[in-house]
Amino acid sequence: MASIKFTCNEVLGLLFADPDSEGEYLPSEDDGDSERESIALHQAQTVNPLPNVDGPLPNVSGGNNVSRGRSVYREVSRPVSVVGNEAGDFYRASHVALSSDRVPLRNRGDSIVVETLSNATGYVKRGRSIHRTVGGQHGGRVGSRNDSDSSPSCAHSARARGRSGRAARSRSRGGVTRGRGAIMHSLSQADGNAGFEYLANDDEYQSWITPFDQPIGYLGERELSNANSPLDFLSLFLSDDFWNLLVNETNRYAHQFLASHQLQPQSRFHQWSDVTLSEMKAFFSLHLSMGLVEKSELEDYWAEYWPTATPGFGKVMSRNRFEMILSFLHFTNNEDCVDRGQPGYDMLFKIRPIINLVIPRFSAMYGPSKQLSLDEMTIAFKGKSTLKMYNPNKPDKYGYKVFVLSEAKSGYVLQWSMYTGQSRPNASDFGATHLIVRELMAPYTGKGHEVYMDSYYTSPAIADELARNDSGLCGTVSSKRKGMPMGLTREQLPLSKGDDPVFMRKGKMLVCAWHDTKRLTMLSTLHSNTCVRKRIRIKDTDREINMPVCVDDYNSFMGGVDTADQRMKTYLFPHRSRKWYNRIFNAILSVSMVNAHIIYCRCTAAPHKPLKVFVQDVITALLEGFSRKESNKGRKLSSLGDLPQRLTERHFICQADGYPDCVVCSDRTRPKGRRQTKYMCRQCGVGLCVVPCNERYHTMKHYKKCHLNG
Repeated sequence: MASIKFTCNEVLGLLFADPDSEGEYLPSEDDGDSERESIALHQAQTVNPLPNVDGPLPNVSGGNNVSRGRSVYREVSRPVSVVGNEAGDFYRASHVALSSDRVPLRNRGDSIVVETLSNATGYVKRGRSIHRTVGGQHGGRVGSRNDSDSSPSCAHSARARGRSGRAARSRSRGGVTRGRGAIMHSLSQADGNAGFEYLANDDEYQSWITPFDQPIGYLGERELSNANSPLDFLSLFLSDDFWNLLVNETNRYAHQFLASHQLQPQSRFHQWSDVTLSEMKAFFSLHLSMGLVEKSELEDYWAEYWPTATPGFGKVMSRNRFEMILSFLHFTNNEDCVDRGQPGYDMLFKIRPIINLVIPRFSAMYGPSKQLSLDEMTIAFKGKSTLKMYNPNKPDKYGYKVFVLSEAKSGYVLQWSMYTGQSRPNASDFGATHLIVRELMAPYTGKGHEVYMDSYYTSPAIADELARNDSGLCGTVSSKRKGMPMGLTREQLPLSKGDDPVFMRKGKMLVCAWHDTKRLTMLSTLHSNTCVRKRIRIKDTDREINMPVCVDDYNSFMGGVDTADQRMKTYLFPHRSRKWYNRIFNAILSVSMVNAHIIYCRCTAAPHKPLKVFVQDVITALLEGFSRKESNKGRKLSSLGDLPQRLTERHFICQADGYPDCVVCSDRTRPKGRRQTKYMCRQCGVGLCVVPCNERYHTMKHYKKCHLNG
């Protein structure tokens, strides 16, 4: 049979012939060509003409647009995908839909012809495969079925094998939807995709970020090694200024409180004395110890009940002294507070000195690796506070939101910023999340870092800004964010499990839409449209998928903040407080402890102490130089000064106004354990039964009557 060759323009002219003309079929110089071949190709022309050409496109927006796109893919792209055979004439596919059809094309491997015809299907990934088969210039994706088959026969046999079963149905669905998306993209390219373009071929994208050469690890001036104690590493953040601030402000607030309040006769605040530096460190040693030994109530640490007794707490400090220091613990001078609505008002005034003193030292003492992670933490709090937020998707649903930038692998916290509302300057111009990312990344821009974040922060605007500052970004993103292409939305591009990912690019930004267990849209300035073969194991199932590299890197480097959050809450001070700033202070103290342990692991040789042992060594070191003699431990128990007031003075019973509970025999924690009385002690102000509770209360140190005693 004679060979017929056409130029590129002739092929395009034939394919876009007027569908209403009855005589414009495929011309042939050989009278022996079958008429059925011309009719079949003419049907492919009239069903759905190719996009991206000048002139009208009939029936593009018709109701059967999707089915026509699939028809074009079957009738046009299959013969084209086997062009380039050694014979140089035609390739006869005897066992496909066009069983004896021949498509005359020039056998020169012309990439323009191939790309144009592949775009006719509207199937970006198929077009990429066609170009790879014909031209033979680009390598295949990781895990593709015909990576090593460059000949037409091998490519054809691979496609024939792949058309059976579920894989064929999945590719058919993907081809249909992408065909529609490509046509809609060609019609509304000016306003639909915000400058993004589909990637039809392998994206040979080179890294544009400056090679990362920043120092990693400890950056302080003091030499640290195995000889240093864990307290030396913690002192990098909790310096002498930190301890002096706590001592001075706690004593100041205690004096202000005692001067402005009329105390009750039985108040323990009558026994207050100024706290010293060594006593403040001993107080925090017990504070940290309560994170290691959790009990339901603060008083339980000093209880003498034999199964749960912890005598170490009483040997360090009495319960009353610990509770007094905890009540007066303060971080700033209340007299400097600015009222709400006045210039200079700060919602974090109560904790601001600690934030300004500790948080900047996080980034000053440590150099992170190339990959960073940006996310939020939640500091649990259910009390009254205007800063408290509710998030039903978090384990701690009520609390404070904190924006955190951390090292991706270790979880070292670099930047820490509390959410105080949307009242930020220029928030209307850029968006609040845009300014958050800019603020947290400010010390690390221009150094070649890569930051990974979730869809709450990711946007094309911040990705472009970071790219201009020589910083990369990768993260999940909402397909309806401002500046995102409309061609990747669920409405324009429905995907199902098993479909290949779809990529679009605009300058340095790459957008990927992919569906595995759920729909996912990624935005990256670091990756190309390559995939990696991954084995997924869920329960008893084991399957392999082609995962985009940007998704794989996101899974590897996004968990830095979650790692820090998990470690800091492991040994966090467990007890509640009505003062909102105490909860924030405990969180900062826990973050400092975790960061100190990370630097310790960097500076010391293996084996490293685990975090629990590290905290224990810090507790022991904080107690050095402290003696309970400062808190009147040296006096004998028989002396009057050490006994409570109820055991040393004269007491008289009087009739109470109501019916208070007896402090000796009443126990509301057990059924029918409540005991009421109409008498009380005039000096102590507590309800007492005349016999025998009055005598027991005023003569015994441990007066509480247990129900087991009868």
